[in-house]
Amino acid sequence: MIMTRIKRGLTPQEFENRYLPELWGERDLQLLIQYKMRKYKLLKAPQEVRIKTNVTTRRADLATWLTVYEVKRYLTRDNIFHAVAQTELYTYYGDKLLWIIPKRRVVVGIAPTDYSEYQAAVSVARDFRRMGIGVVFINESGLNFPLTEWRIVIIAIAIFTILLIGLIISVYLAR
Repeated sequence: MIMTRIKRGLTPQEFENRYLPELWGERDLQLLIQYKMRKYKLLKAPQEVRIKTNVTTRRADLATWLTVYEVKRYLTRDNIFHAVAQTELYTYYGDKLLWIIPKRRVVVGIAPTDYSEYQAAVSVARDFRRMGIGVVFINESGLNFPLTEWRIVIIAIAIFTILLIGLIISVYLAR
């Protein structure tokens, strides 16, 4: 097995040693991400969500008001495809914004340790990112990977500021 060495961030083994227990599973990684997200007080804490389909009830790993996160232990090519399919089900059957807009989909996990598996995963991740689906190798981005919710909050603040400045200018010119 060849250890994947990345340009930035930690190798998968370094990340596991630093942040996860010795015998860890997908749930441990999910709880770590959930803990990290709960530090942001403006965001509603992400949680597991049960989603009812026509046939069964499914469980989304983490969901916020804007995003569905599917956590996989290692993001191999096959795991990425599986996780994207899961998020497709969650966004189809789950809650929508304003009853029509599906939530953003993000897949999170650790990069594979084998170099050829890593290259295949990076290639398919690039394709899904072009389609608007987030794929985060958490050992590369660290625990501070970008959150969709923060982007929306920043955009809302910027729009509010621009509108406020426009209102102040129009009141000043109306005198």
